[in-house]
Amino acid sequence: MENDPWNNGRNGDDSSGQENHQPGAPEGGAENGQPQGENPYTPDEGKNTPPYSPYGTGYPRYDNPYSPPGGQQPYWNPYGDNPGPHHGMNTGLKIFLWLLVVIAVGLMGTFAYLSSHRELVQDGITSSAASNSSSSGFNGTLPKQESSSSSGNVIGGVTGDGTDKNSAGITIEKKPSGTKLDASQVYDKLIQSVVGVETTITGQNGESEVGEGTGIVTTQDGYILTNAHVVNYSKKNSVKVVMHDNKTYEAKVVGYDKTSDLAVLKINASGLSTATFGDANAMKIGEQVVAIGNPGGLNFAGSITGGMISALDRSIESHSENGMTYIQTDAAINPGNSGGPLVNMYAQVIGINSNKIAATGYEGMGFAIPISKAQPVINQLIRSGYVSGRCRLGITAQNLDGAQANLLGTSGIQIKSIAADSDMTRAGAKVGDIITKADGKTISSLDDLFAVLENHKPGDTISMTVTSSTFSQGSAKNISVKLLEDKGDTQN
Repeated sequence: MENDPWNNGRNGDDSSGQENHQPGAPEGGAENGQPQGENPYTPDEGKNTPPYSPYGTGYPRYDNPYSPPGGQQPYWNPYGDNPGPHHGMNTGLKIFLWLLVVIAVGLMGTFAYLSSHRELVQDGITSSAASNSSSSGFNGTLPKQESSSSSGNVIGGVTGDGTDKNSAGITIEKKPSGTKLDASQVYDKLIQSVVGVETTITGQNGESEVGEGTGIVTTQDGYILTNAHVVNYSKKNSVKVVMHDNKTYEAKVVGYDKTSDLAVLKINASGLSTATFGDANAMKIGEQVVAIGNPGGLNFAGSITGGMISALDRSIESHSENGMTYIQTDAAINPGNSGGPLVNMYAQVIGINSNKIAATGYEGMGFAIPISKAQPVINQLIRSGYVSGRCRLGITAQNLDGAQANLLGTSGIQIKSIAADSDMTRAGAKVGDIITKADGKTISSLDDLFAVLENHKPGDTISMTVTSSTFSQGSAKNISVKLLEDKGDTQN
């Protein structure tokens, strides 16, 4: 789970978030969306066209160098003395060759698209099939490490909803003025506070997948910070936290916030080693930072990568429509790093790794949520389980995949369930319908819907276009829906 995560020096993602193994391209995927633009290294159209046509008039003609002059018979004839009349290609061969041409053109078009397309991925998690599936790898590339969670030694015991209205939450310390630490010293001071997060998601067919991301210990009594997409925007999924010493806890999702992509977990523990949080606003472009996390999942737990701050207060497309800006870094961030810390050289966590740019021709463009912007969200999640003022439709939904979109002739998101308090049913929508527009904007993915909801408050009414998933003509209709307050009860 974690197009999701940042990758420096990895292969690039295509627009679906899958790996594109073109040499030298950075990874993308999911965790896989991302800003759009042209590839600066792609030549202009027509510039590699030769100045002449090799088949045009006047191009020199070359006879068969193996035919003797004067019309004599060749010195060697593979068909014998009397080969008979020459026949052209048969129909079957012609068809076969035409198919090869069509396939080649299609592959060239796909390659051209992948070479010029870039996108922002938020899926910085890795996923693999769970125990009821025969797969044992991360998308077929990395073996899944056995952890204590798979052996049944899991510590439970969290009661209630996990909130603590009296919690002090997290505090931000000033940037020290003393001598900076080296990378190994930073690692030693922080590694006990970096954990693995395993989320098990069960599909409608009963099969499960396990996504692995990273978390940060924020309090001694067991509050863990991570990304909302690491827990798949849900309080209902089974989540485990794996500590640096491999001790494993059953975790409760206390709350998550889609708008900021933050989530808080609670485990039944005490006396934990906590991270120290610093102010990203005190940092300067060019200062050194490190990222610590689990790239590729727990098989590579506790990995450290280094780089610098490439930019501060960076806006990135729809992810900044709510006013959120990000720290940009060239430290290598890969799938599995989502929710992990971006750290200054005083061992202070200044950001939570969340997004990355993935495209051919782009390397070292990762983004982290500044702690200064995350602090109020984190503290509200700890104290009440949700962020006040957020709105929702009261549904769960899923993106249409490419095959579904082509079959139905539309893009959008399909409604999976409608909550009892949702206004969607009254407005005329039903489970299975596809949302194609909201508030006048085209909806192609859940991220598009999130961006629309971020611009509204509970009680607002928005217009929507929904289409039936059947093949009946004229099935699209416009509806008006009143928005509810989002307390983390439903996905949207």
